[in-house]
This record gives sequence, structure tokens and C-alpha cells, in this order.
Amino acid sequence: MLSNLAKALGIRGVLALVGAARPGTEPPFEIGQSLVRGWTFKTIIQGSSVPQEFIPRLVSLWQQGRIPIERLTRQYKFDEINQPFADSESGAVVKPVVVF
Repeated sequence: MLSNLAKALGIRGVLALVGAARPGTEPPFEIGQSLVRGWTFKTIIQGSSVPQEFIPRLVSLWQQGRIPIERLTRQYKFDEINQPFADSESGAVVKPVVVF
């Protein structure tokens, strides 16, 4: 599928992988396409943020009451390990946190 996406890019387009690939994964497209069409392939982890800037900004927004962390997260005990997966899949919680 990725190779079809690469073929669909316009001149100087950007193809982005959001998240992480398994180590050793090779992209299913021929790199020479980028030389002719000028497109870029990039990976995006944590929104391509700079943690030293982004985390203090998030904390500041939380302190101002502009990010409702308490409504987005829920803590689970380790012995209820299946529940956070189910709640995340159903949308009951955005960020489950398992506490050991």
C-alpha cells in the first residue's frame, strides 16, 4: 500500500510514517522515485515535537486549566491489565495508565 501512496504524491510531496516501524522494516518503494519527483519520506514521532519545548508547554497549558488531563487519562492496577485495552478501544479513555 505504501508504494501506491508514494506513486500518488505530487512533485515535491511529503510521505510521512506516523509512529514507529519494526526494526529492520524496509519501505516498499524504490528510492529513485524521490530523485525524479523530489518528494520526501519522513517519520513522525510525538508530532515531531522537541520534548524540551513541548513538555513544558503542555505543563503550562495544564496549569492554566486548558488541558483536562484528568478527563483524558485513567489509572489501572496491573491485575486489571485487560481493561485499559478494552477502554482504549471503546473510546472510554484516551490515555490508559497502568500502575505497577
